Amino acid sequence: DSNPVKRVQDDPVSTFSIDVDTGSYSNVRRMLNAGRLPVQDAVRVEELINYFDYDYPVPGNSSTPFSVTTEIGPSPWNENTQLLNIGIKAYEVAAQDIPAANLVFLIDVSGSMQSADKLELLKKGMKLLTRQLRASDRVSIVVYAGASGVVLEPIPGNERFKINQALDQLTAGGSTTGAAGIRLAYEVAQSAYIEDGVNRILLATDGDFNVGTTDREQLIDLVET
Repeated sequence: DSNPVKRVQDDPVSTFSIDVDTGSYSNVRRMLNAGRLPVQDAVRVEELINYFDYDYPVPGNSSTPFSVTTEIGPSPWNENTQLLNIGIKAYEVAAQDIPAANLVFLIDVSGSMQSADKLELLKKGMKLLTRQLRASDRVSIVVYAGASGVVLEPIPGNERFKINQALDQLTAGGSTTGAAGIRLAYEVAQSAYIEDGVNRILLATDGDFNVGTTDREQLIDLVET
């Protein structure tokens, strides 16, 4: 839905998302490059705006979590109103100060993932991600389709050749037994757990699970446990 115009007298409070998503810009660009107009639901205005770097001043230290930049000017469509632009820039943690990461890629390799804009695109994206990882980080890969398995045991994040080799061998086929994959991913994550680190399972899938545990609430309970 379009963002409605709100009266400050009636709605004096406005909120900012601290989690900046930039996905819509890439999605819209992909559709335009394919020669078609983006579908309406692909266009989220805040994700288009957040894609760009506005060179806002960065806070000097962590005691100031974010800086605020404001600019006000006349509205081009109503001479009786003004527009206020508010920009927020968070404090940037130095790369060497970021906690070590334990990342488990849990990848759906079922038959529905067999297209250039699914599994193949995912593999390219994960290769880009691993370029930013360090020797102190850990990476592992778990896959699931008709069955689940470990493709790559936890290794240092800077061993890019082994990571890329494991990604390159992935192919799509079979049904989607995601719950078993989730359980196995947590076992792998636990085996490489980093105390006070960033321990995450990154689930990549194009749809619902259709084999094994498929009830949404049961899957949520599994993850919470």
